[in-house]
Amino acid sequence: MPRIGVFLLAPQRAESDVRLRIFLLMIFGTAGTLARYALQGLIQYRSESSFPIGTLAVNLIGCFLLGGIGQFGLDHISFPPEWRVAITVGFFGAFTTFSSFSWETVHMFEDGDWVQATVYVSASVLGGLLLVRTGMRLAKVF
Repeated sequence: MPRIGVFLLAPQRAESDVRLRIFLLMIFGTAGTLARYALQGLIQYRSESSFPIGTLAVNLIGCFLLGGIGQFGLDHISFPPEWRVAITVGFFGAFTTFSSFSWETVHMFEDGDWVQATVYVSASVLGGLLLVRTGMRLAKVF
């Protein structure tokens, strides 16, 4: 027969887990946002181009790192669920940016830059899938 204390502590434990998960999401989300802002801005500034190379680079880097870190974590490290959510949803969710990609693509289409928009979409989607897979394969080597 289960002890009464187990039932009394269970809701507090679950509530504590939720608080930790939210706290970690805030910390990792902030870190991902600041990393994206800095890297995207630096790349875009240095490129001196109207093409959204900063967004493309950040999204592709994020795909590669998520694939590699995610696979390595699955194969070699036992992360608690709160930390997995913090890294994947928090950091990489904030680091990569589908909304900026979509916004920039729509504007290219509206401006009549069909070729540039098509290249951007193709590089983002196909490059992202390829780099997630590459990161996963590299993680399996280690």
